[in-house]
Amino acid sequence: MPRCAYSSGMQPRRHRMRRQARRESSRAWIASGAAVTIKTYARRYGVDRYTAYEDLTAIGFPLPDSARRWGHRPPPQPSPHRSAIPQALSDDDWIMMDGRPYFVAGYTSGGAPYGIYLDEIDGGYPTGMISQGRPGKLSGLDLSGP
Repeated sequence: MPRCAYSSGMQPRRHRMRRQARRESSRAWIASGAAVTIKTYARRYGVDRYTAYEDLTAIGFPLPDSARRWGHRPPPQPSPHRSAIPQALSDDDWIMMDGRPYFVAGYTSGGAPYGIYLDEIDGGYPTGMISQGRPGKLSGLDLSGP
């Protein structure tokens, strides 16, 4: 029967701890004589380097001047809202059908669209269908055949 690396009463070293428990644990780790840096603290406790800097300064651990770059967390970057339809496919003739871009060539007498999926077009991406006058818009699709 294989034994685990820690006794059943202990949690694994990389288990995320709350701030107070993490700081108490780090005091004991530092007292053991381990080589403590921002990077090793972050890896040991599963936190980012900004949190590691904050914790180490809070418990009074002396850090070199080079560690000051982790003292100021940059503001969060808002993620751009991405449309499900690619930018070049924002023409009215394109719809999403079954999660795939679909070019609507026309409609049946019953109102059902007919056409072709983007990934079924020969050559992959329909670069020849993008009109030169309006970037991002598609021109009509010539279905007359080759």
